[in-house]
Amino acid sequence: MKKSLFTISGIFVFLLSGLILDFNPCLMIAQEAQIQKAKIFAEEYPLISDSDMYCSILIWDKAFPELKIIGSEREDERAMMVDSDTFYLNKGREQGMEIGQMFLALEIGPQIPKIGYLAQKKGKVRIIRIEDNISVARVEKGCGDIRIGNYLIPFEEQPTVLGKDQGYDNNLRPGESLEGRVIYLDTDFNIVSTGHWALINIGADQGLKLGQQMTIFRQKKAGFPREAIGNLVIIDVQKNTATARILSAREAVEKGDVVQVK
Repeated sequence: MKKSLFTISGIFVFLLSGLILDFNPCLMIAQEAQIQKAKIFAEEYPLISDSDMYCSILIWDKAFPELKIIGSEREDERAMMVDSDTFYLNKGREQGMEIGQMFLALEIGPQIPKIGYLAQKKGKVRIIRIEDNISVARVEKGCGDIRIGNYLIPFEEQPTVLGKDQGYDNNLRPGESLEGRVIYLDTDFNIVSTGHWALINIGADQGLKLGQQMTIFRQKKAGFPREAIGNLVIIDVQKNTATARILSAREAVEKGDVVQVK
C-alpha cells in the first residue's frame, strides 16, 4: 500500500514539476509579443488585387491602340477565350513584336461625352511565337471573355500597395484636399456597394496617385451638411480620370457622390 501511495505521489510531483517548468514568464511574454505582432501585421494587406490590375474598368482617352486580336485557334468552337487559349495578332516581327512580351487585353466600349471611352481590362497575355506580320499569343490570366476585336496595350506591373481600410468620417472639410465626383458605376444599376469599381473625374493631372484612399460624401439636401458614407482606394490612374474600388460603405454609392482625398 505504501509503495502504491509513493508511486502516486511521485507521479503527482512529476506532473507538478512539468507544469512549473512550463510556467515560464519570459516564454509567456515572448509568446504574447508574437501574438501582438501578428495582429499588427494582419492590419495591413494588399489594397490592389490581381482582379483590380487585370480586369477593372477605366476611361480610355487616347488614340485607339494599333495592336489587335484578329483571330483565335478555337474561334470555330467558341468566341470567348480563357486561360491557356492561343490567338493571333495583327503585328509581327517587322512591326517590332518579340517573344515573351506581355500585354493587357482591352475592350473599348461606348463613348462617355466629354470624358472618353468606357473600357475594360480583359486579362494578361504573352507573345509565344512571331512571324513577319503576325504574332501568336497565349492567355496567361483572363477575366473570362477575351474576344476577337479586343485591343492589346503593354502590360505594366503595378507596385504592391499595402495598407488597411482607413474608414470614413466627417472630419474632412470641403476644399481641404483634392476632391472629385463619381461619374460611372460598374453595375447595371445606379448604385454600388463594397467591392465594386467606380470611375471618378480626377486623375494624374490633378495629382491623384495609385493607392490613395478617399472618403465618399453625400449631401442629402441643399443647405444640409454633407455626410461621409464610404471609403475607396484608387486602383488605376489615367490623365483626368481614375478607377476606384469601394473598400467600405454604410450606404450604397451613387453617381454624383463627392470623393475627397484623406
